[in-house]
Amino acid sequence: MDVNRERWDEATEIHARGNVYGLEDFKAGRCQLHPIEVEELGDVTGKRLLHLQCHFGLGTLSWARRGAVVTGVDFSPKAIALARRLAAESALDARFVETDIYALPATLSGRFDIVFASYGVLCWLPNLPRWAEIVARFLEPRGVFYIVEAHPFARVFPTDSDLRDGATELSPVFSYFHDPGGTRWPPDADYADPTARYTTGEHTWQHGLADVVNALIAAGLRVDFLHEFPYCAWKVVAFMERRADDYFGLPAQFPQLPLMFSLKATKP
Repeated sequence: MDVNRERWDEATEIHARGNVYGLEDFKAGRCQLHPIEVEELGDVTGKRLLHLQCHFGLGTLSWARRGAVVTGVDFSPKAIALARRLAAESALDARFVETDIYALPATLSGRFDIVFASYGVLCWLPNLPRWAEIVARFLEPRGVFYIVEAHPFARVFPTDSDLRDGATELSPVFSYFHDPGGTRWPPDADYADPTARYTTGEHTWQHGLADVVNALIAAGLRVDFLHEFPYCAWKVVAFMERRADDYFGLPAQFPQLPLMFSLKATKP
């Protein structure tokens, strides 16, 4: 977790440059949420929303612009500092909490109508059952948890940086199932800015779809829906191309695979 915190401090500096991460678009008033989460969560006006692993808060602040009362959480000091500056510059009422997600119950009090997580968050969690317990802990009765994320099946395939020269086929190279030890990766290029290279590596964990669903059920939540999509918000595997709707999908010569999922659960 310490290695990953250093990694995300470094990521914040990279993603804050220009419009690499949509920062300038956000400052110009553009919503940094994607259509799927906006449509599936619906009207959030006046609802208390807790955004877990919020990075530097573009999604959190976009929910604030849509009327939610927002709290964002991240373990990167640089990310939280930038989120607070963006909230002030944008004149948006938002609270940001710097903490490891597993320490959140000791850091934050209260309950929320919505707990939200999105895009590239699960792979940083070594303990999924504990994460689900924290989600449930912060929900009001009848409160909603919503996540939209890369499909774990997609993570068995190589990314562009994993491909061997001349590769034309998409073949599995990574295990689908959870390894408690996770995987340590050396420093590499940034996913949002391939011209930028990290000096810090990262440690990630794979979680199958059953792991996610069963962790939430065990934490006492009722799963309302689980949707799967043949596209994703970023190039989660090699060969993907940007579509007309700004999502990324595989070209027609490849079979259509589950590349992203969304899930909504309710606290009884």
